[in-house]
Amino acid sequence: MSGKILIVDAVATNRIVLKVKLSAAHFEVHQASSGRAAMAALRDVQPDLIILGAALSDMSPAELIAALRARPDLAAAPIVALLPEDTGAARIAALRAGADDVITQPIDERIMLARLRGLLRQHLALQDMRLNAGPDRAVGFGEAQAMALRPGRITILGVQMTEAMALRTRLRSACRHQITALPTGGPITGAPGAPAADVFVLMFPAMSEDRALEVMAELRTSPEARHGRIVCLLPDEGRSLAASLLDMGASDVIAGSADLAELMLRLDRQIQRKQSVDHLRARLHDGLRAAMIDPLTGLYNRRFAMPFLKGLALAEEGAGPGFAVMLADLDHFKQINDRLGHAAGDRVLCHVADLLGSSLRECDLVARIGGEEFLIVMPGADGTEARRAADRLCRRIGEAGIALRGQPEPAHVTVSIGVAMGQPQPTERRAAAHVDALLEEADRALYRAKARGRNTVTVGARPAA
Repeated sequence: MSGKILIVDAVATNRIVLKVKLSAAHFEVHQASSGRAAMAALRDVQPDLIILGAALSDMSPAELIAALRARPDLAAAPIVALLPEDTGAARIAALRAGADDVITQPIDERIMLARLRGLLRQHLALQDMRLNAGPDRAVGFGEAQAMALRPGRITILGVQMTEAMALRTRLRSACRHQITALPTGGPITGAPGAPAADVFVLMFPAMSEDRALEVMAELRTSPEARHGRIVCLLPDEGRSLAASLLDMGASDVIAGSADLAELMLRLDRQIQRKQSVDHLRARLHDGLRAAMIDPLTGLYNRRFAMPFLKGLALAEEGAGPGFAVMLADLDHFKQINDRLGHAAGDRVLCHVADLLGSSLRECDLVARIGGEEFLIVMPGADGTEARRAADRLCRRIGEAGIALRGQPEPAHVTVSIGVAMGQPQPTERRAAAHVDALLEEADRALYRAKARGRNTVTVGARPAA
């Protein structure tokens, strides 16, 4: 099955015709003849997309759309209005009522299926993001859907710049969005480092089909446009291209002359979708960062460091140099907390974390894996290089003064470090066992450094098994 579609229409003929066409395209189709019947059907069916007829016996399309959107599980589901005739006024009314798109009778089956495939593709991609984000961040998408539309960025890409400039003038008179017009084939951000548009509007005049598809393919594969929406404007004679452009990833296609009010509704809808997805993506990124980063010091945490170390250990034997693993522990840290308070202790931890990060190579990993314990991994380092690096860390931390609020003199701390040397392992099992052995050896070396008076470095007596 390609997805579940619920058809809500009071006219039985419309439901039957649509069901035949959609079933032939491998969609799972469900039907309802009224708004109340549709809401009842939702107890048994979770549709991926809903098609609404223009006239229902018990409620208006706007009322039914509002009822559907009030359900958290359908807040972002695509809703398509089925119109009995193709007029600008009818399309505008449906879009203002909250429909994501419209299809009109007589139905152009190829374009209709392309529109539905495009809406479902975007919806399922969004569902995957919500699943990866987890329940808390998924709720954030519902919040984003309800947020007021913020001014966005629209870039018009025109094959003929006179038409693109004319459209820019029309749009600027009707909206608060930032509008830019650029020629196709050049940079799509206007200037190096400039932010990419939320929506790209491709203007295709009467031209060859091959050239239009080429321009669309170039934009779809541009890194700057990977998160942007694409709206294609076609002349009447280019209507046959609509299905191909939608299947190539266009978010919307408008064929023929577009009323300014309808065009703005469609562009606003695309910008709102983009802003909603950006909101969810940011929350997802924050969640991933929180899973990997120690919130106090900004260093990586154990959850990130262990897979990194195991990945470094997994390689063909003899494929490359070994690596160093260090465990560093602050000396007498409990006394700082007891004497000066936990706020001072946190300040000391942050200062030491900064010193560790700034004293190592860019390729090295530093992670906080315990209260005052840090893990350091140095890829490609031999024993001599690792020992020199550890000695340098001890010296820098011991010499640094840490200014603490309310204390007349800078505080000083020292660190003890245990070092173990690792070698690549050919299998995941051997790599995991090797990492465990390395950490045990580094911990024993750290214990010996503490026993020798602290503020010193001890290297493991033998390579980890």
